[in-house]
Amino acid sequence: MKHIKTLVLMMSLLLASAFTFVGVANAQSFKAGEIIGVAEDETINSMLFAGGNNVDIAGTINGDVYCAGQTINISGNVKGDVFCAGQTINISGTIDGSVRLFGQSVTLSGAVSDSVTVGSQSLVIDKAATIGRDLLGGGQTIIINGQIARDVTTGASALTVNGLVGRDISGRIESINVGATGSVAGNVNYTGENEPSIAGGGKIAGVVTRTEPKVEQRIQISPETAAATAIGSFLYMFIAAVVFALVLALMFPKILEDSVVATMKSPVSTMLTGLVAMIVAPIIIVILLMTVVGMPLAIFALLAWSIIMLISGSFSGYLLGKLIMRKSKKPLLIMLVGISVTIIALAIPFVNFIIFLVAGMFGTGAILIQNKKLFKRPSLK
Repeated sequence: MKHIKTLVLMMSLLLASAFTFVGVANAQSFKAGEIIGVAEDETINSMLFAGGNNVDIAGTINGDVYCAGQTINISGNVKGDVFCAGQTINISGTIDGSVRLFGQSVTLSGAVSDSVTVGSQSLVIDKAATIGRDLLGGGQTIIINGQIARDVTTGASALTVNGLVGRDISGRIESINVGATGSVAGNVNYTGENEPSIAGGGKIAGVVTRTEPKVEQRIQISPETAAATAIGSFLYMFIAAVVFALVLALMFPKILEDSVVATMKSPVSTMLTGLVAMIVAPIIIVILLMTVVGMPLAIFALLAWSIIMLISGSFSGYLLGKLIMRKSKKPLLIMLVGISVTIIALAIPFVNFIIFLVAGMFGTGAILIQNKKLFKRPSLK
């Protein structure tokens, strides 16, 4: 009992951030695999977490959508927010909330009732697309053929407006082109080297203010681009980490469950094992790299240690999820809650290092203890 209390005490900082998350955790839907689909006639009355090579959501989602994949298509109705990261993202459905995307190529051709935040190389707001509030976009090329009700804040090499912007445009923009069907109802205030190009029929109703970039500004990332990239990067890392952890839970539920049982029985031993390994392993690898004979072994050890570090967060996340949801028998749900709370807690300033250290110790210790059991030789009788 004392060991359990010790474990709870060591993980208390993580648990503190769980309160707002756990209350709805049991009501969520999870889909993971090579191809993930929600059929047109399918309705999901909860949040949806989807991860796979191809994600195709054509049905109705009565909740938020979190997804990651190489190709993502959302053509259905999402009655909540959308948080997705992928290589190619196409949103053609109706989103009754906000959209936050990070990808290489993003196309929006549906209706979004709230704001859109995008970090991408190429962003196209199609002719049929409508955004009910603002667009925050960072990328190389941004093309607006649809309608944006309010402001556009962007960091882009080239911004093309062939649709309607309801208020102002601002940001760090190298070139602005307003096409024959383009209209900006407010002001344009930007930093860039080129004057706006306005085709016949196009118009900017307000005042255009262009600031010539200073020499040092030419080699710096604009605040708007940095903000969009930072938001997109966090979403991508969050979703990628969750999907990776869910795949582990899907493939190795027994190993994860056994690691929890072992840690519960001896939390101090698990923690100390992880701590010692985190200190000693890098030292041994460096020493081996300094010797000709030990170099091949050092490369192997470095690879093994990198794998352990990669999956240790998932092990500690599963442990945390089990502490939060003791009665749950669903490995995917346990992992989702635990890893999500861990990632969110790691974003908290000042305490994130402590959280990282504690999670690393327990995760690494749990892996090494399980590894010892897996490779333990059977006794000969």
